[in-house]
Amino acid sequence: MILLQKMTEPDFTDYLSRAVVDYAAEKITAGTWAKEEAQKLAEESFANLLPSGVKTETQHLFSIVESIFSQKVGYLWFQSSEGVHGKAAFIYDFIIFEEFRSLSYGTQTMSELEEIAKKMGIKKVMLHVFAHNTTAFSLYEKMGFKTTDISMSKYL
Repeated sequence: MILLQKMTEPDFTDYLSRAVVDYAAEKITAGTWAKEEAQKLAEESFANLLPSGVKTETQHLFSIVESIFSQKVGYLWFQSSEGVHGKAAFIYDFIIFEEFRSLSYGTQTMSELEEIAKKMGIKKVMLHVFAHNTTAFSLYEKMGFKTTDISMSKYL
């Protein structure tokens, strides 16, 4: 079983060191950013979205902890906001560390997120998934997420 614990400053530092690199790599793989600029653009994106780190208003950052062994297995970050149809959440990042994947932590985390969101009065949870990340896409479909937009590209 997992717990979502508010991210501490040391966890935030660890999270950023992983997330910025991962995000840059994902954007390169997706063909959105050139390799030469990806790291800088990723750093700028995180700085703009999290100007006050873990204390940034409307941003909710969690460490995902396996409760029995008190082992950190990943991180989760979502934003809450008022939308057209009420309060909504957007998942910015969701990381299960490599060594803990395929052990149901992803499913447990999404279920726990739903419980937290309901307590916050959130009516809708949204996210973006890179098309090449088929594992994540499968998890989100399994958890009941529906595709709402599709971007397509063709390289010539």
